[in-house]
Amino acid sequence: MIAVVGGGISGLAAAHYLKTLASSSKILVFEASSRLGGWINSVEQDGAVYELGPRTIRVAGNPGANTLALAESLGLTDKIISINYSHASTKNRMILVDGKLHTLPSNLKTLFAKSSPFSRPLALSALKDLFAKKVINNDESLFSFVNRRFGLEVANYAIDPLTRGVFAGSARDLSVTSLAKRMHDVEQRHGSVLMGLLKDRKNAEKPDPLLAKCELVKQARKEKWAVWTLSGGLETFVKVLQEKLTQDGVELKNNTPVNGIQKSGNKLVIQTDKEEIEVNKVVSCLPSRNLSSVVKSMSPELSSLLGFIPYATVGVVNLEYQGQVLHEPAFGYLVPSSQANKVLGVIFDTCTFPQGDRTILTVMMGGYWFESLFGDSPSYDELLDVAISEVKATLNIKMEPVHYKVSILRDCIPQYIVGHSETVHNIRKLIHDLKIPLNLAGNSYDGIGVNDAIMSAKKAAL
Repeated sequence: MIAVVGGGISGLAAAHYLKTLASSSKILVFEASSRLGGWINSVEQDGAVYELGPRTIRVAGNPGANTLALAESLGLTDKIISINYSHASTKNRMILVDGKLHTLPSNLKTLFAKSSPFSRPLALSALKDLFAKKVINNDESLFSFVNRRFGLEVANYAIDPLTRGVFAGSARDLSVTSLAKRMHDVEQRHGSVLMGLLKDRKNAEKPDPLLAKCELVKQARKEKWAVWTLSGGLETFVKVLQEKLTQDGVELKNNTPVNGIQKSGNKLVIQTDKEEIEVNKVVSCLPSRNLSSVVKSMSPELSSLLGFIPYATVGVVNLEYQGQVLHEPAFGYLVPSSQANKVLGVIFDTCTFPQGDRTILTVMMGGYWFESLFGDSPSYDELLDVAISEVKATLNIKMEPVHYKVSILRDCIPQYIVGHSETVHNIRKLIHDLKIPLNLAGNSYDGIGVNDAIMSAKKAAL
């Protein structure tokens, strides 16, 4: 018997891969809440779909190909909605600086042209890397790394807003070896990122030949997909995966929080409010801080390491307007931390995936700075006011939204701070040394995206 703890996308994917590899084993999935899917949460309101969490899935790399292969195996091909690299929402990505929106360079031509707020073409900033001195280290902040190799403007106006948009975090705290490991590795070996990438091409990630045979992967690469979603929102993925697991005999135990995990010989005992279940192995897809409390009585040292990974809370406000009210098609815009603004960024949802004659925007706020900006328990009205005021001021949308939804996603994004890779290594080493039949998956360790979560689940199932 094998237990999967946590019923988010990584937990469901882990159960699927476990069932594929060990079809005769009984598999249990424990989920504390009443719903499955974790942070993937698509809400329908009067015919519109709002994404409260992830809204797109990237195609790039083996993790992207792996997710496409999983989608194809689940019969989701006909439900996929994709956009390619020539789409406006792929090319037009903006930042807000001093009250004005600036489109970031997105092709070779724009890299060689001066574009505000940068004081010179980004290509010249890239040349700085050829002359910057190597600093030997095991890790440093992403901001520090980019600042010394490419300059302060690139760090301030490209990397800083990017990390706020993806991690809801501070580039001054986040780890370069966790977020840009290859760039750091080639600098440490060759003294330059650009020259290192050229000299070190043999060590670049190579396409997985098995995944490359997948028809959906072939189609995505031929048509140059950038990102994709599903009809009905990304939660369609969760629902179909849930149905498949049920058909395969996997037992999904909703409303069943795991209170503890104990070692019993070479097995583990899952403790819930109602029962104790002995299993051969556990795949934990819980956030690391949740797992920390679950394993505390089994190993205080493991609990301490797991609890070291911090998390950020994000306020999310979905705004729906009647008609097409945006003046310029784009993915949206991000706000650098240098700006006096409570908002991390605004996503133009219906520019990427239209939903009839309506405009849907998603305003993200807080993140690493949530408590300092809003306190411990802000009202939904306060967050709504901030979102509407931001849209009026920056996008000049004076009308009121016809519908909206306000959410506070508590501790939703793990922060890969400097030293994160070492922390994860030490966690896994301790599990191995203590001979605990426990594998880790989910976004706490090896990547926060949907692709990363699914790939981590696949590896944990092996």
